[in-house]
Amino acid sequence: MKNAFSRFGYTCASVVIGGVLAASALLAGQVNRVTVTLPHSVKVGSTVLPSGEYTISSMSMADGDEYFIVRGEHTPVVTLAAQKIDAADEQTNRTQLLFSQDGSDWHFERMFLKGDSIGYQFVNAK
Repeated sequence: MKNAFSRFGYTCASVVIGGVLAASALLAGQVNRVTVTLPHSVKVGSTVLPSGEYTISSMSMADGDEYFIVRGEHTPVVTLAAQKIDAADEQTNRTQLLFSQDGSDWHFERMFLKGDSIGYQFVNAK
């Protein structure tokens, strides 16, 4: 009986340690964090983010896919898929978040980070 409890304890500890390592690996993939103020509401799928301050964090996945997580203080968290694009010299001078407009709806379009020669085109942000 004592051995069964010991094995169970080791199994639980292994699962917890494995989870911590996996979470650490995911967080290590977080390469950038930018704070932005949206000048107007932005629609992402069926979610509307009201104007205000947001944090945008990038996550690079092992398969090369790029995702950006948009967090506001009182809004749902939104995830955006992105493709890498080349940034022109004038786009690398400052961090820029560009939007597109479809009627009265605004959507995330592209983002460029200061000093980075690679930009991001948001995919399916509508």
